[in-house]
Amino acid sequence: MAVLEGPLVSLAAGFLVYLGYFQFFSAYGILLLGDIIPDVICYYIGRFGNKKKLIEKHSSGSGFILRNLPLVRNLWQNHGKKTMFLSKLAYSLSIPFLISAGLVEMPFRKFISYAVPVSLFQYGVIMTVGYLLGHSYQLAGRYIQYTYIIMAAILMLFIVSYIFISKYARRQIEIIEREEQLI
Repeated sequence: MAVLEGPLVSLAAGFLVYLGYFQFFSAYGILLLGDIIPDVICYYIGRFGNKKKLIEKHSSGSGFILRNLPLVRNLWQNHGKKTMFLSKLAYSLSIPFLISAGLVEMPFRKFISYAVPVSLFQYGVIMTVGYLLGHSYQLAGRYIQYTYIIMAAILMLFIVSYIFISKYARRQIEIIEREEQLI
């Protein structure tokens, strides 16, 4: 599941680490593998896949990638760290950019040396946020409980008030009806 929805799962994992259901380093390691393995697969698809078909598939008939392949190669060669950082954080563009690293024949060691620190940072931050949310949730738990008690008290007050007002109104109506019968 971490392969499909890594950031969301890592947020939940951080929350569950705080609650004591997971060990931090085990969850962190699994999430990292769930992020890095698909990156490597994308790289190898670009590196050893049918380049012509990949370019045709991602060019949308306009030849965009084919015309900009030198630009993409330049980004990976001269700005590899920035390109990796932005491509891994760009949700919908991540896969094509990671494939393009293989497509432009970026050395695998360089690719992995850029991918791992970004994943370490990304999942470290997201798990920390999940952990802090767990801490906040426990602190807020008491206030949430008080809120439920107050809401129940207000509801009870409303019901009791309704009953008393209804009875009072019925008595008043009965008094008015008796007075009208006397007249």
